[in-house]
Amino acid sequence: MPRTQRSAARLVLLASLWPVLSVVLALAGLDGDGPAWVLWPSAVGASGTAAYASLIAARASAGSARLFWNRLAVAAAVLTAGTVSHATKTALAGHLTPMNLFSAVCYVGSVAGVAYAMVRLPHPPRTWRANLAICLDIATVGVASMLVVSHFLWTYTLPVPTTVPQPLGLVTGSVLIMLVTAITAVLAVIRIGITGAGPVHGPALWFLAPAGLLPPVSWLLAPVVRGWPHLSTTAIVLAPIGLMFALAAHSQIRSAEQSARRVPARTVRRWRRISVVPYAAVAVTVGMLTFVTLHLGFLPPGLAGGSVVLITLVVIRQIAALSDNTVLMDRLEEQANHDDLTGLPNRRMFAAGLQERTEPATVAVADLDGFGTLNDRLGDERGDALLRAAAGRIAATFGPDAFVARLLGDEFGVLVPGDAEHLGEQLVRAFRQPLRVDGHDLLVTVTAGVAGGRDEQVPDLLRRAELALKAAKRAGANRYQEHTAELDSTAQHDADLAAALRRGLDAGEFHLAYQPIVELPGGRITGVEALVRWSPADGPAVSPAEFIPVAEQTGLILDLGLWVIETACADAARWQREHGPHAPRVNINVSARQLLDPDLPDQVASTMARYRLDPDKITLEITETAVFGGGAALSTVKELRELGVGVALDDFGTGQSSLTLLRTCPVTTLKVDKSFIDELNGTAEQEAIATSLSTIAATLGLRAVAEGVETYEQAVRLEALGYRYAQGYYFAKPGPAALIDAALEQVKVQQ
Repeated sequence: MPRTQRSAARLVLLASLWPVLSVVLALAGLDGDGPAWVLWPSAVGASGTAAYASLIAARASAGSARLFWNRLAVAAAVLTAGTVSHATKTALAGHLTPMNLFSAVCYVGSVAGVAYAMVRLPHPPRTWRANLAICLDIATVGVASMLVVSHFLWTYTLPVPTTVPQPLGLVTGSVLIMLVTAITAVLAVIRIGITGAGPVHGPALWFLAPAGLLPPVSWLLAPVVRGWPHLSTTAIVLAPIGLMFALAAHSQIRSAEQSARRVPARTVRRWRRISVVPYAAVAVTVGMLTFVTLHLGFLPPGLAGGSVVLITLVVIRQIAALSDNTVLMDRLEEQANHDDLTGLPNRRMFAAGLQERTEPATVAVADLDGFGTLNDRLGDERGDALLRAAAGRIAATFGPDAFVARLLGDEFGVLVPGDAEHLGEQLVRAFRQPLRVDGHDLLVTVTAGVAGGRDEQVPDLLRRAELALKAAKRAGANRYQEHTAELDSTAQHDADLAAALRRGLDAGEFHLAYQPIVELPGGRITGVEALVRWSPADGPAVSPAEFIPVAEQTGLILDLGLWVIETACADAARWQREHGPHAPRVNINVSARQLLDPDLPDQVASTMARYRLDPDKITLEITETAVFGGGAALSTVKELRELGVGVALDDFGTGQSSLTLLRTCPVTTLKVDKSFIDELNGTAEQEAIATSLSTIAATLGLRAVAEGVETYEQAVRLEALGYRYAQGYYFAKPGPAALIDAALEQVKVQQ
């Protein structure tokens, strides 16, 4: 526990002694022997403790909170001075005495100082509606408190001896103390429950609020203790004041030190925008009015008038609350139907507008090409600015008659009345000019899908446009695609195929075929490529060219890819145990979607560890396009390479080939595409790319593998061009692991 907090805790123990000591001394003097001043030392100690507690809380606070506690320390010091004066007068007189003018001024001044400190607490800026609601709540609490206090003053007599005429100042001072203390207590309650305590810890003010009950308690105790000359009601009610201040200071210090250590405070469930204080005040007042009416048989005119004012305030407050709720509902509806970033309608509102529409319309859905990569490169703030600029460009292009919405991340929708034949073309052309983002020009293209229809087709236009967008993105970027009936049938086929894929994975319908990678010129098997095959139980085999794209679109490629890694590593480990250093390296294809999975490196590492497989027996094949843009995919590849596995660029030369990629991506193998191998034994120009790739690989220390070798002549020419590894039907077609086992055993026998 920090030192300041320990000091506050010890101060709470000290403050607890004063009321306990007062009780003990009061009971001890009940036999009539107690001197009149016997309770005053406890009262002086309690008020002095209150001042010291405030100073400790001030030292632990900062800013406005420190100023608040310093003001409370001054107020408590003034209270202590008045208490000392009153105690001295009593001790000198030898009997109970009323407060003198100095004591009365100190008592009133201390309470007024506390009230001033609370009034001066800052509060955050609020709207006029919030200020109106707070003012009505304060007025409600004020009127309710006024009714209670006025009834108390009217019902209970002033606690001074009636046998001796008392000076008017004493009576006025007592009433003034009562009123000022009550007002201060109400202020504390208002500060905590309505306007907020600002920089001061709220529970600390709750510990101070009961001080407002001390003057009424002294009035009520006066006739009870009048028979014992040593019992001063003022000294009695002052004894707990130190404990109240000590508990408040301890609460403030604890809160301040938790904030300094950034320890989250215990959360308290509260009703949003609702304060129970006005309702509690009304409930107490209604209870009092009911009691008075039952006791007297009627309601006095003053209380009746006050109750009318209270009811009026409550009615006005409820009207204001209903108005606030209406505004809040409108705001929530606005937020539910609009995008916070761009201010455009969102997907929900766009879809609802289509559902309600019956006139002919055309819908386009557009994606910003490469936005994910741009956002990673530019940062989130500039990415958001880019989205706002794109939204403005689309809205300006189609004018006020179009319904433009932000559907998802970088996906926008456009709804145009009638048959807009050139909507897709307009969208693509609109982004041929750069977007101005934070003082910079950014050239961003879009890919769009378009669908038009009438009558019952209109509500389905969004789905059709998104199908067209998917088709356009499969074809490339910076283009548009119009919806056709064939896309619907393709979508249904893909959905059925995806469901069958899921069932096939669960039923174990997939298997691996391995195609050897051989060493030139001898043809020794140095590696194999694992190729996934699907043979459904209720139908013919499905081509990978058909089910792999569907698996990537639906995300099933993650589960399928994990199964491939598991199965291929199991076979590789078996070959490693059986053939040792002559075991083939296993190449495993990894899709672009898998590279975006942050769990992939851990999955590969755990699988190799489980089978005790050396990392150099695994090579992961990736495509150029998967890592061309960098970002998360490239980071995943680097993590995989750090495991010790090889990385091969598959079909190199056919994608977005860049020699820079060979420096940024930790590649160990280049797999030269079959299209370049087919041109071998032709002209020098036809062989130029294959020759150059072999030279580049050798220079960079990479392994070059020629794919798609189908003839003896190609194999001979590749060896002459410097290739040492090749793969293709000329050497072997893909087959089950048993064929690889047989080939490896044959080599072992020959050796």
